[in-house]
Amino acid sequence: MKLKNKVIAGGAVATCAYTAGTYMVVKKIFNLMFPKWEPHAYSLTMTYKDMPDPIPRRPVSFFSGTNKLQGYVYGEENTKGLIVFSHGILSWHEDYLSGIAELVKRGYTVFAYNNTGSADSEGKDARGLVQGVLDLDAALDYVNSDPSLKDRKRFLYGHSQGGYSVCAVLNLRDDVDGVISVSGFSTPMEVTEELGRLEYGETFAKLVYPMVKLFYRKRFGKFANLSAIKGINKRKIPVFIMHGIGDTYVNFYGAGIINHKNKIKNPRVRFKELDYPERTGHEDMFISLSAKHYVKEIDEKVRTAMKEHNVTDKFRLPKEVLDEIYSDVDRVRASEVNKELFDEIDDYFSRL
Repeated sequence: MKLKNKVIAGGAVATCAYTAGTYMVVKKIFNLMFPKWEPHAYSLTMTYKDMPDPIPRRPVSFFSGTNKLQGYVYGEENTKGLIVFSHGILSWHEDYLSGIAELVKRGYTVFAYNNTGSADSEGKDARGLVQGVLDLDAALDYVNSDPSLKDRKRFLYGHSQGGYSVCAVLNLRDDVDGVISVSGFSTPMEVTEELGRLEYGETFAKLVYPMVKLFYRKRFGKFANLSAIKGINKRKIPVFIMHGIGDTYVNFYGAGIINHKNKIKNPRVRFKELDYPERTGHEDMFISLSAKHYVKEIDEKVRTAMKEHNVTDKFRLPKEVLDEIYSDVDRVRASEVNKELFDEIDDYFSRL
């Protein structure tokens, strides 16, 4: 009996140690995956200050939970409709500025904002993938309170985490006239497990996955695993799902929304497999082929410097080396838009 009690006690201790240990590992992984994100000088995307002829914008702010988020209304005088844009993780809305400018040029007003923990929005970190949905929900509340925006035809457009958010937010509201999701994933848990296997291996991912679920539940409560698929099916709102066939980050054949076609029952959903020459990945579909070639030139300079300095991360290069490479980068050229993609976006929203 004593031996049995010792075995039980030993098992309980081991279980507690495993639980506490894996919880701390998951917390550390979350801190690495969703840090406070600040724009840096070693990017190839065009920012507002890089624009040769900046489009007018009005700064606004609103709260998501206890954090004040910074947003901008672009092309407010336009009348074709309002597009609310949701960006991806480890980025801010200006990483997509050339596309925003293109939509403004085509007659839309665009309301873009920076998620919790991104750029000039408050938040000690980005918290996790579900936060994008909560931030978008708060952004739509702001739209309803803004006299200049609230009565316009309203569209949602997002990429990656934003591509998930614009569909998952339909679980929470229906005051939307149409949605375009690019490179979006089905649920936070599916894409987290997929990326975990890729980054840490099958065995480690299986061991840690239950604790990831617990961590998400503790942080986000009932919103922990909001499903993009359920959101799409809950409303009869038109949704256009786009995804690069070569995307391995949000895998086209894995966690991507597009891979769950058979679960989508909303009759107003369209799908588009993105397969532009040399641009089939997670984010390169936004730029022109000419821009892609220019980006490859700069990336090659970076790879050469990394080899010479024996580092595997460009941010480990000496500052003077990075400064030299990026000092004369033409970010407008590197961000030239893929007109074909934006023709599709414009055509879709124009018909709604």
